[in-house]
Amino acid sequence: MQRLGLLGLSYRTADQGCIARAAAASPTGDAIRKVHADCGLVESVLLSTCNRVEWVFAVSEEASLVDAFAALEARLPVAPSECYRLAGEEVARHIFEVAASLDSMNPGETQIVGQVREAYRRAGELGLVGPRLHLVFDAALKAAKRVRRETALAARPVSMMSLALEAAGDLPAGATVAVVGAGEMAREAAERLGGGGGGSARRREGDAAGPRLVFANRTLAKAEALAARCGAGARALAVDEFLARPPALDVLISAVSVAEPLFTREVLERVARAAVGGAAAVILDLGVPANVDLAAARTLGFRAFGMDDLKARGEAHRRQLELEIAAARRVLEAELEEFRGAMLERTLAPVLAAWRERAHYTLDEGLARLFSSENGRWNEDERERIERWAASLVERLAALPAIAMREMAVVHGVE
Repeated sequence: MQRLGLLGLSYRTADQGCIARAAAASPTGDAIRKVHADCGLVESVLLSTCNRVEWVFAVSEEASLVDAFAALEARLPVAPSECYRLAGEEVARHIFEVAASLDSMNPGETQIVGQVREAYRRAGELGLVGPRLHLVFDAALKAAKRVRRETALAARPVSMMSLALEAAGDLPAGATVAVVGAGEMAREAAERLGGGGGGSARRREGDAAGPRLVFANRTLAKAEALAARCGAGARALAVDEFLARPPALDVLISAVSVAEPLFTREVLERVARAAVGGAAAVILDLGVPANVDLAAARTLGFRAFGMDDLKARGEAHRRQLELEIAAARRVLEAELEEFRGAMLERTLAPVLAAWRERAHYTLDEGLARLFSSENGRWNEDERERIERWAASLVERLAALPAIAMREMAVVHGVE
């Protein structure tokens, strides 16, 4: 594990604008291979989400972690002070915590484990994952599964979308909700609001009608696909048409990747004029970078929430989950201990094999002398019995320093 490193930034160390710049600059496909080669990495996985950008990597025995950190930092469009650098076992612990959602803005969220698995899969397809990161990510995904199975952390599945809908509060009967975008956030909104098994936003007591849904996207076909999942009452619009002539809305959810906000003051004024009662009740900006001019939205009377507002709600949720988080950490500690053992055995295996080979070589030399021509008084049965006894004795004697080597490696490190 001494060869492992991690360079990253997350909502814990940087604001959303900073994370958005890093995510936008993150390479994809063959460009990842180029960064991998240029930085002298032997293994790497890039994890890029709306709340974190992290390079997990391994370097060769001859290379320097310090040089790898410097090379990767030069490719991130952020100040070094926004980043964290982890090495050795700290890397494994961090990946375990990320996959189990303990490092998430919203502990217990369901999206991050899929994002970790997808980043690992993509790196594997690019040929960038070797034995070290295979062990780390396989063990982390296994640990995350055990956390979900054995603790109540995910008893109430949460995500950025669930926090957003919680912020929206109770919806009036037949409320109109617009979802701009067709990515992961938009799909979750379709499931929750359209009753697709993922729950729904809260409705006022006694209200039977679900919300009327409007989906908008640059690619109309994607918006139509989301609308089709939500039944006959949902409709789809091209995003340009939506921005030019917005319908009357109670809630607006925007989750697209754009360089500049879609909902400028001018667009928000059109949304306000179209809304029943003069202004839409709620705007939820889940975009990275921001999709909405939140200051203008609030000035116009909208109840507007951005990612920083949801971050604060996530911290409050974290405080409510302290007992479940503690239980999850106990599970992770057990999984980390098992992982340490696996890494230790893998690293020591060549040393222990060489030790055993040397011991048997010494045995063979001794037996050859014993059974030489001048000591030819042994019959075949005696020779076989002596060979079995001597081999057993050597195995037992060789095991003692092997045990000591393992104990020393645990206490003092493998190197």
